[in-house]
Amino acid sequence: MKIVLASVVLCAALAAGSMAHAANYSYVENYTYVAKPMPGDAERAALLQSGLATCDSMLGAQQAAPSAAYRSCMLQRGWKYTSLTRTRVPDDPNFSSNAWVAPGHFIDHDNGMDCHNSGGAENCDPPNGTVHYYDPDQGLNCTRTGIASICSSF
Repeated sequence: MKIVLASVVLCAALAAGSMAHAANYSYVENYTYVAKPMPGDAERAALLQSGLATCDSMLGAQQAAPSAAYRSCMLQRGWKYTSLTRTRVPDDPNFSSNAWVAPGHFIDHDNGMDCHNSGGAENCDPPNGTVHYYDPDQGLNCTRTGIASICSSF
């Protein structure tokens, strides 16, 4: 009985550790444009965003490596899946958020804004919810709700 109980506890600990470990990473799908003719950088960035939005609406946003159906959807739009980049997200004790974030978006830890990368630039809008963050420029803890941000040393 003790061996069975120890096995159950070990499995539960491993599962919890795996989930906690997985939560500390972000994933980015990488695609290469394969259609002809090759558009310029700005148009290619817009085509990628359009393809991702279309395939997300048809098949749902992909959480890590895209499914075969999703890869096929992107290929029909001229984009071949090449790889998945996994990046460790640092633990930030000054950051918490209840903001709803759209697929492909993230909350910037330095300004509390809802952002997405587009053509090599970060485009940000006010978040849909409340974000607590540390502003390194001011050296203060801040709370952002929508467009309003309040920073304090308390």
